[in-house]
Amino acid sequence: MEILSADRFTFEELTEAYNQTRVDYMVPMPMNVAKLREYVRVHDVSLVHSAVAVGDDLMLGLGMLGVREGRCWITRLGVLPYGRRLGIGTALMTALTEQAATHKLSQIWLEVILGNDPAHRLFHRFGFVETRELIIARRPPLADNPPPPCQIDRVTTLDHEEAIILLSHRAKRANWLNETETMQNVHNLSGLLIETSDGGRGWVTYHAGLLQLTRIIVEVVTGDPANVTATVLHVLHQRHKRQDAIAENVFDDEQWPGFERAGYFDSFRRIEMVKEVEY
Repeated sequence: MEILSADRFTFEELTEAYNQTRVDYMVPMPMNVAKLREYVRVHDVSLVHSAVAVGDDLMLGLGMLGVREGRCWITRLGVLPYGRRLGIGTALMTALTEQAATHKLSQIWLEVILGNDPAHRLFHRFGFVETRELIIARRPPLADNPPPPCQIDRVTTLDHEEAIILLSHRAKRANWLNETETMQNVHNLSGLLIETSDGGRGWVTYHAGLLQLTRIIVEVVTGDPANVTATVLHVLHQRHKRQDAIAENVFDDEQWPGFERAGYFDSFRRIEMVKEVEY
């Protein structure tokens, strides 16, 4: 077995290998070539720094590395069924963490699906520690949109650049998937700024596709976190009644009950982990 950089393979080959690593995965995550290209672009994945395990002319596993200033993110790590229990996951993790060391990146981030105990143990062996749980929340199209808990005083629509400005001033540290750098790479973000008659203020940014709302991020500036969140989402779904909605890596905090009131449910959870590296 040898570890090669992912840029030596076509997107077609990488997509096929990735899908094979997920054939029996606990959460289905099918990929096509266009989606993988977009994923690499939006999340600053460097194929030069990403790794593919090869043996007997077969792709046995792969792992990708997003690279930003001073930090990196391990993602899409997986081993094909016929390559498991051969130490390939360990070899890929070694290659990816060595890439981080070579470029003196002081933080390495990743997420593991809650319940994926083998991967969780692997990351512990490499010195990663848990930071928080993240919720992947969904809301079906045409779901009931209950009356908002707050009386709405004003709604202001935001364009892409205005949405990015709001995202860059968030109070809490964003996850890699939702960082401002990620959102800057997304085309045609929209946003809504909502003010309530009791002094509450909050906003939502999102990407509106034909069938689905994605990239949903809600921030409460003033007011009760759950009530303002529910009110903001009420306005969003009044305007987009027929679209499915997914909010990825939502924090399990005081805002989450507001998502639930607006019709979202907990689809599954990820555990965010980090390894701090000193040079």
